[in-house]
Amino acid sequence: MAVDAATGLTIKTIEDILGELSAQQRADLEVTLNTSPEEPIGQMNGIIAAQLRELWELAQVAYNGFNPDAVEGFLQEKLSAITGTVRNPATKGAVSLDCDLNIGTTLLAGTNFANVTGEPDNRWTPVADFTAPGGGVQAVPFEAEFVGAVIANSGTITVISTPVVGWNSVTNPLDAVEGLEIETNAALRQRREEELRATGQATLDAIRADVLSDDEVFQCTVFENTSDVTDVNGVPPHGVEVVVFDGTPPTLTDDEIAQLIWDTKGGGIGTFGTDSGTATDSSGNSHTILFSRPAEIEIWVDVFPKIDSSSGYAGETALKAALVALNDSDFLLGRDVIANRLTEIVMSFAGVFDQTSPPELGFSVTPSGTSNLTIGPRDLARLDTGRIVVAETFATVP
Repeated sequence: MAVDAATGLTIKTIEDILGELSAQQRADLEVTLNTSPEEPIGQMNGIIAAQLRELWELAQVAYNGFNPDAVEGFLQEKLSAITGTVRNPATKGAVSLDCDLNIGTTLLAGTNFANVTGEPDNRWTPVADFTAPGGGVQAVPFEAEFVGAVIANSGTITVISTPVVGWNSVTNPLDAVEGLEIETNAALRQRREEELRATGQATLDAIRADVLSDDEVFQCTVFENTSDVTDVNGVPPHGVEVVVFDGTPPTLTDDEIAQLIWDTKGGGIGTFGTDSGTATDSSGNSHTILFSRPAEIEIWVDVFPKIDSSSGYAGETALKAALVALNDSDFLLGRDVIANRLTEIVMSFAGVFDQTSPPELGFSVTPSGTSNLTIGPRDLARLDTGRIVVAETFATVP
């Protein structure tokens, strides 16, 4: 095998192999042996040379298996995985479709489709089976039928590809989020190099990303104090506080959260918080890691929708569910409760055309305020259907 210390492996060409075969045959058999391509021996040499060339190509693949600048395909994936970089798979696009449904109508994932006008192959299906809790327009999460960068601009998904009794119309108020093609070799190579350069840089984003990598963690905020005195957030000098929300009740143990933090936290950086767990390093040594879980702040809301009696109003239960959904979209760690968002939810609900008064919100039963609610940096606003009052007024809209 032609391996040079300076240039590495150089594989033989078909011409190189044919020349060596001919030279060896003349030396061992007959100096005047005719090995031209037209002769039987030359034809046999051509067959052998082609097979030997494939072996050389295989040797090159194996040789480049640990060369990050040359490796490709599945070997590149295996090399990248050694340092924790995994090729990004192709993904499907996502979009929220406004589906006008009769109460009880069910849309089945992978069975029922809507498509872009004029593009019958550009189809979208529910992410999960969906049954309409009431009549009228329902916001239903859909995904593209196929992976990749499938485009669907706002207002273009208007065709029901697979008609269903009770599914009356469909549209997408916003552009679909395009899916991704499978990550290319070049992109994977560059990302691996960037991640290797970032190794050991225990940035706040890196700690937060590592904690959020666990599917049981829903939200995470990291506070850092680089000064020599305790800061305004109460974090001691040169320390970090990781605030983790892993559901109610918590789904992770304290030790599991501690390990997530330890795996990214830089050496010599102190931790702070109201909770603690034990993490283990690569040598088996134990370390106490402090962190915090947020205080869940219960809020009460009263809303006063005016409803068109002739419309497809889905009912009080469905409106409460739409408001509770703010727990996932708007009520994030340290984020205030915005009164206008409650108004937006009420006014965008099917059948509602006005309000008799603005929403009232507060931290106790029978709220009376109409202003935003301030939430502390380590707190999390929580809304429940049992803390929502829907005071309906029905009217006939001309």
